[in-house]
Amino acid sequence: MEKGIITGLLILFTLTVTAQKGDVLVGKWKSLSGLERFDLEFDYSEVTVDDFETEEDYINQKMKDKNEDEPGEGEIWRKRYFADREAHYEPKFIESFNKRGDWKVSKDFDDSEYILKVNTLLLYHGWNVGVMRKAARIDAVIEIFKRGKDTPLFKVKYENVKGADAMGYDYAIHSRVAEGYAKLAKSFLKEVKKKA
Repeated sequence: MEKGIITGLLILFTLTVTAQKGDVLVGKWKSLSGLERFDLEFDYSEVTVDDFETEEDYINQKMKDKNEDEPGEGEIWRKRYFADREAHYEPKFIESFNKRGDWKVSKDFDDSEYILKVNTLLLYHGWNVGVMRKAARIDAVIEIFKRGKDTPLFKVKYENVKGADAMGYDYAIHSRVAEGYAKLAKSFLKEVKKKA
């Protein structure tokens, strides 16, 4: 029993500490040297959800399940699902990003010369039932644009970025996914510091 607990903790520690490496699609890390302040945008227009053809299929299935349990609950769930983005995912990304050095992002840096855009491509919400759990997972592309330009100066893709609370208190979906966004920011900035 004790060996199982220690093994589980080591796996969890490895999951939370392992650095995620991005696949550069446009530009070079060195092109980011000297940049520090970014207007921040999030784009969810291309989101897919694991095991579903489209995000809308996932939403419809969840709403159907919730309404079968309790009529009207589906629409409440849907509103929370979309509200979690601005209430949990985005603030967690911003907090993680801004505490890691000179680079800063804000959705209010309208006067910034550069825009950093986070395009979420995949969401897997994970699960936690107390004695067992599976981390959330996101795939995302981070793009940096010079304001007024349509072509990105830099573009990097991160896949399989896992999100889980280190202590296991992530019973709510939004807390697991938000940890994935925090790790996305951490992984990106770790590479910037090393390669730019």
